[in-house]
Amino acid sequence: MGKDIAQPSLIKELVIGFCLGTANIIPGVSGGTFLLIFNIYERVFLILNRINKENSLFFLTCILKIFFKAGKAQSLKNFITFLNKNDFIFLIKLLTGSVVAIISLSSLMKYLIVFHFSVTYALFFGLILISIIIPVKLLTEKKAYLILFFPLGAVATIYVAYAVNPYEKVKKKSEVYEDQYVKGQIIEKEKQAVKAFSFTGKYSVDEYVYASFCGAVAVSAMILPGISGSLVLILMGEYFEVVSAISGLRMLSLDNAAFLGCFSIGIILGGLFFAKLINIVLKRYYNATMAFLAGLMAGSLYTLWPFKKSIVMVQQYIKKDGVIRIAENVRVYTNINEFPQLGTQVYISLASFIIGCLIMFFFVKKEIKG
Repeated sequence: MGKDIAQPSLIKELVIGFCLGTANIIPGVSGGTFLLIFNIYERVFLILNRINKENSLFFLTCILKIFFKAGKAQSLKNFITFLNKNDFIFLIKLLTGSVVAIISLSSLMKYLIVFHFSVTYALFFGLILISIIIPVKLLTEKKAYLILFFPLGAVATIYVAYAVNPYEKVKKKSEVYEDQYVKGQIIEKEKQAVKAFSFTGKYSVDEYVYASFCGAVAVSAMILPGISGSLVLILMGEYFEVVSAISGLRMLSLDNAAFLGCFSIGIILGGLFFAKLINIVLKRYYNATMAFLAGLMAGSLYTLWPFKKSIVMVQQYIKKDGVIRIAENVRVYTNINEFPQLGTQVYISLASFIIGCLIMFFFVKKEIKG
């Protein structure tokens, strides 16, 4: 497949990777959809299927020879030949562009969610609403039995969204920090600068394990057309944590690095496993899978409803820069939807929703033409 496609320029491949990274950080925009738009979906799947035990061992062997054996020039040449033969250089360029996009946009996404929640979620709602068309259009046959898979997907998504209450998660974490604060396990040092590469214990062991699990599940969505990996993270209550950790990398904190390291391990292991599993499932149950995906996306609209019931925490204990602090009158959103009162906020959110619809309609139209 890779040989049949004309090799694009380095800049073009990095730009494609940047678009993929942007898609994966915005809930509602599917990285798999962009793979289809750029006509590289099959190519990327073929590359992922080449990441097996044999190639992994050869990769590590080449690295060891380059650093520790004589004849480094020849070892490097063999390594580059290996990467080109398996089209891994193309994948590396895509990943490089994606990482740049994710890191550069994470702070913006964190800001929008914290300070413009309803407007941001209205945009996501519009993106998802229109993107439901994608898995429906991908159906190769439209038989009555496929209707059964749609509600299954919708119910599964709504159940996950209902089970994961963001407020309860924030409250539980605050209570843990409060206990540490009261017992004096961590001494507050307001005037002491936090050193770079410091480890403060910001995350618990359970949070590291859960981050790996979420990474494995989210990557399965990232490689599917029509469903967003970021949307899965929202449903699992981990999107804000991941975005915050990426945004916090500039502080050179080992906590954020370790958290993202666990998340990345989940992505790698999940990607290798799900790439093969999804390939098998799509071959055997293609239409049922597409119908189920459409249901998942429709159900996610419950989670992305822009107007949520919020609770003001009089005191919230948070850990910032390694020190437990008390934030007052913090507004925390729950997973309970409500109808808003007409006002400026509603009108701005409506405009954001329309923009989201128009953006996704453009990509859907382009994909269908392709």
